Amino acid sequence: MKRLLGVLAAATILAAPAVAQIGAPGATDWAQKLQPPAKSPFSAEVPAGRADDYVSIVNLLNTYFIALDAGDLDTYAMTFAPDAVMYWVGGIERGRKAIHENLASFGTGRTKLAKDAKVRPRFIHTFGSQRIDFTGPNTAHDVGMWLGFSNRAEGGKFETAEFGHYEDKYVKIDGRWYIQERRILNERLGNKAIYYPELGETDPREK
Repeated sequence: MKRLLGVLAAATILAAPAVAQIGAPGATDWAQKLQPPAKSPFSAEVPAGRADDYVSIVNLLNTYFIALDAGDLDTYAMTFAPDAVMYWVGGIERGRKAIHENLASFGTGRTKLAKDAKVRPRFIHTFGSQRIDFTGPNTAHDVGMWLGFSNRAEGGKFETAEFGHYEDKYVKIDGRWYIQERRILNERLGNKAIYYPELGETDPREK
C-alpha cells in the first residue's frame, strides 16, 4: 500500500502545473553546471548570406516573449522543436508537449480576473544584448540578456522585477527556425550561478 501511495504521489508531482514545480528541491541544480566558455572576441558581423536567418531567429524570439506574456501557450510552444529541451526555474522540460503542459499556468497572461476588474496585473519580458553564432547550415547558438517588468508597484508605477540571461540552440526544420534547447538563468531566483563562461565571465572569487 505504501508503495502504491508513493507511485501515485510521484505521478501527481509530474503532472503538477508550473507553479508547483517552482522552488521544488533540485529543480534548479542544472544551473550550477558550467557551460563552455564563449568565443572571444565576439564577431560583430552577421556572416555573409545569413541575414535572412538572423532576422528569422530574432523574430522567433520576439514571438516567444510576446506569446509567453500574453498567455498564448499554443504559439509559445510552437517556437520549440518537437524534441526541444528547456531548462528553467521549474526544472527541465523535455519535448514540446511537456513544455506546453508544464508552463500552462505560468505568466500573468494566464491570470483569471473578476468580472468587475478594472486593472490587470501584467508582467512583460524584453531582451537585448543578443549575440547569434551560426554553427552550421541549419543550426545556430545564441546568448543574450533579458529583463522582466511588472506593473504591481504601489502608486501605479512599474518596476523591474527580474533579470538574467538565456542561452539557446536553434535548429532549422523545413525552412523554419525553432528553439532546440533553451537555458533560462534568473538572477533573482534559484536558476543562477556565480559566474557564466558562456558570457565570457571568469570566476570572481578570490583564490
